[in-house]
Amino acid sequence: EEFGLLLANGVNSGPRTKSGTTVGVNRALGLTAWYSGVRYLAESAATVPWHHYMKMSDDSRERRAPQPWLAKPDLDQTWMGLVEHWLMAMTNVGDGYAWKLRNMADQVVGLREIHPNRVTGGIAPDGSKRFLVDRDPVEYTTREILHIPGLAFNGRFGINPVRNFAESLGTIAAADDYAARFFGSGSHMGGMISVPQMLKEGEREALRQEWDQFHAGLQNAHRTGVLSKGATYTRISLDASSAQLLETRGYGIAEVSRMLRIPPHKLYDLSRATFSNIEHQAIEAVTESIRPWVVRIETAINSDPDLVLPGHYVEASLEGLLRGDAASRVAYINGGITGGWMTPARGARLENLPAPPELDYYQRPLNVAVIREGQPVEDAPGGAPA
Repeated sequence: EEFGLLLANGVNSGPRTKSGTTVGVNRALGLTAWYSGVRYLAESAATVPWHHYMKMSDDSRERRAPQPWLAKPDLDQTWMGLVEHWLMAMTNVGDGYAWKLRNMADQVVGLREIHPNRVTGGIAPDGSKRFLVDRDPVEYTTREILHIPGLAFNGRFGINPVRNFAESLGTIAAADDYAARFFGSGSHMGGMISVPQMLKEGEREALRQEWDQFHAGLQNAHRTGVLSKGATYTRISLDASSAQLLETRGYGIAEVSRMLRIPPHKLYDLSRATFSNIEHQAIEAVTESIRPWVVRIETAINSDPDLVLPGHYVEASLEGLLRGDAASRVAYINGGITGGWMTPARGARLENLPAPPELDYYQRPLNVAVIREGQPVEDAPGGAPA
């Protein structure tokens, strides 16, 4: 089974595209833009803080101790590693899976990752999900397996991104292969010396060596060439600009950016980034690129009664990724404290600063009063005569 899994994930696995390249997961990850994009999504979703909360009767929430499967999902496996695995699985294959590990009391205390290529999923006549693992005839349900679907037509099983974008990724891979052969194969000539008469073998070699001796290398750059006996020199090679290699590789970055919905500057393409818009692009990357994947994981976990109790839920904290510069953060925290909806202790925690109990209070602006309908201004709390 393991040998078959290795074969299924080989470099040449996947459909053969019109460009002549065969695109599988490993070939896609060999493209620098695709690798950088899925790495950015996986690491961003895995490194944000994940917390366990309980809803209170006054619509507030109370942070509770993390569940055992959240604190340590499995032996030698961290929560960061598990979330990273899910993101890699969803962005490359379409679905993320994990075994539910239970204790003697039948409670879920751990989650063990399952490679998505090992799982075949389907929908039973009653509408529930069924899974086959490693082509084992035993059917598993959501009681045994946690399933997190990626982008899907029916919301149940995700589409395979690498297979779906095979033609576009194949074009990018073909451009990389062509560039490697262009620079590494040595099959192209820099130029050609031609003479009107027939030369003997020794004469041809002597003429070529004489030209290279006086005109090859940096020390001979810009020297004047001299040819005799009617010989002419013709340059026949194409440089990278003439072959449009640089433009094609830049187009590949833009294509992957559209596939993964990531701003190009996160793939280190800063051609359209400026000082005035880079901060807003970074915020857009969190809200439109990372947040949808995080919400998929949150929704799958919070809708599973085996993982969370009623009134409890798990949430990822994306506030740290949304921080702007120092001036913007100070203005946001100061506005919350003076506006009366944030405590100074909460503001200190946002900046990872000590928050002693004496800072846990709300301020009330004295120059603002609430006027209810039908109440005269002078009768309102803190109101002044008209």
